[in-house]
Amino acid sequence: MSSVIDLADVAPADLAKVSTAAGMYRLECLETVGPSFDRAYALLDSYFGPRGELETWDTLAGFVRAGVLDYGAQMEGHYRMVLAWEGDTLVGVRDCYADLDLDAGVCIMALSHSYVVPECRRSGLAALFRAMPVTLGREVTARVCAKPPEILLAAEMEPIDLSDPASIIRLVAYGRSGFSIIDPARLPYTQPDFREPPPTIGIPLMPVVRWTGHEAERSIPVHLAAAFPRLFHACHRHYLVPERVDPCEVHALRTLSRSPADVALLPLPRSVDDADRIAPLLKERVLQGYPPRLRGPG
Repeated sequence: MSSVIDLADVAPADLAKVSTAAGMYRLECLETVGPSFDRAYALLDSYFGPRGELETWDTLAGFVRAGVLDYGAQMEGHYRMVLAWEGDTLVGVRDCYADLDLDAGVCIMALSHSYVVPECRRSGLAALFRAMPVTLGREVTARVCAKPPEILLAAEMEPIDLSDPASIIRLVAYGRSGFSIIDPARLPYTQPDFREPPPTIGIPLMPVVRWTGHEAERSIPVHLAAAFPRLFHACHRHYLVPERVDPCEVHALRTLSRSPADVALLPLPRSVDDADRIAPLLKERVLQGYPPRLRGPG
């Protein structure tokens, strides 16, 4: 079994299938840029590129080469790209960042991109990719931090579009893996548009999180909620001009600061018919919390 996944970090509901997947696939954590990186980038680009959600080849290659990204202000990121192989066939890619605020004692494991080829879906590989960043985060923080920080797995996910059942199915899968959503009415997060030239300022995405060791909590302290945009956007400023990042962060943190109260963690839907949990995550409702210039394409 690869050292990039520790089964102790897997949500109980996923343990059996992740154990199976860990024995089926060879996992490789890239340390150099070469043919494997090229194949991994092409696989990610086939899905995320047209959506404006993938950094350039040069940017991610630079992150692999650097390993550690200095964000300034006692913040830093540790980039990891993990490939899943079935024999000589690349069947999945996960990349993520261990983003650290050393002063605050917080580690955001930013789940950047995850893609599994259609032939290997429902094999447990996607669930393995959801849990693996916990293991990677513990490895980084054990080396860097004087004492264990709070670790928050953090993914940027599209609001639910009822015309696209996949937008619900993805959230159902994350819910089974111990994730919740930071109430988007309190934290209206926006990812900068990565396309060149950018057709929009930003793309509204929901903050999906797993607060490790606190998966049963139904709220999260404001400072941990604030770490989501602060650390994501610290990374974005590493390769985008501030004018493309600042409006996204200012809107999210300004909205969050309107109340000092803990922020609700909304449960994810259990099925495509879970109307009560789907309702607050619908695209038309989520976008009400954004000014027009941050509502994305269309």
